Amino acid sequence: MKLNENNLLGAVNELREKGYQDNYEVRDEHLICTNTNKKVAVDEFDVENGFQFEISENAVDSQFLFTINDKKSEKKGLLIDLMGEHYYDDSMISKKLNIPIDTYVCDDPVPMKYGMRKVFKEEFNANPDNFELRQGYSNMPACPFGNSFKALGYDKTKKEYVWLVTSIIKDERLNKNEFTK
Repeated sequence: MKLNENNLLGAVNELREKGYQDNYEVRDEHLICTNTNKKVAVDEFDVENGFQFEISENAVDSQFLFTINDKKSEKKGLLIDLMGEHYYDDSMISKKLNIPIDTYVCDDPVPMKYGMRKVFKEEFNANPDNFELRQGYSNMPACPFGNSFKALGYDKTKKEYVWLVTSIIKDERLNKNEFTK
C-alpha cells in the first residue's frame, strides 16, 4: 500500500480514514489493543504493511508504522514504533514485523518533534551527562497519537522533555532512568 503522506502523523491520519481504527502496543511478547485492552498473541495477527519515516536523508531519526489485522476479531489497527525498538529487537514480534518496508523521507528543517525540542548527536556529544532517557514518568507530555509515551529524553539542565534522535538512544553513554513508585 502506498501512502500520500510522507510523515508519521499524516500517515496515521490517512490510515485511520482507511479503517485502521485500533491502536496496538507491544507488551510481553503480545500486542495489546489499547482501545479494548485485548491481548493478541503473535499467531493471532498479521502485519499487512510496514512504513519507515525518516526526517532527512541522513536517517538520524527513523520511525516505524505497521498496519495490523487481528485475525480473530478482523479489526484493523496501527502499531507505532517511534524509535524502532520493536523492529530491531530479537523477539517474536520483531520477526513478525520483518516484512518489506516502504520508506518515506520528509525534509523537516524545524528542530522540534511533537512539540519538543529535538536533540541531535552533536549537542549530546558536547555534554552526554546532561541528558537521560526517562521511562514510565507520569509527567511526560501527551503523545499526539492518543497513546502515552513509554520513554522520552530529558534535558537535566533545562529541566524539559526533549526528543532524542535514534543514534543517541542507542548510545551507551545515555543514562536510562526508569520511574519507580
